[in-house]
Amino acid sequence: MSAPLQAADLRFINSVAARRFGGGEPGSVDPGALDAALSAAAEGTAFVRAATLAAVLVQRQAFASAPLQTALLVLHCALSLEGFSLIAPQGVLAGMIDALAKDGDAGVVARWLEDRAVPTASG
Repeated sequence: MSAPLQAADLRFINSVAARRFGGGEPGSVDPGALDAALSAAAEGTAFVRAATLAAVLVQRQAFASAPLQTALLVLHCALSLEGFSLIAPQGVLAGMIDALAKDGDAGVVARWLEDRAVPTASG
């Protein structure tokens, strides 16, 4: 396992999402929710960790601006750090993130990710 994402990484990802998709500067951040998400995502496979991280971020409303877009980018970043690329239609992935935000099951998303991630080509 490579170095996991840290709170500063999550804040940066949210900053990018807020500027790109939210139309401005990032809003408030709940540090407790960030800590809870990082703690919850400490165990399991790469797919379980990525799905759990995204789920806790959206369910605990860690970010006031661009929360769904941030969770989507976090999934990609977390999997990339683990050596995977996600191959899935954006609309379907957005639907999975939306379902997580509505108390969806991170385990279901983890299994979905496992079926749609491929090892990154090493150079």
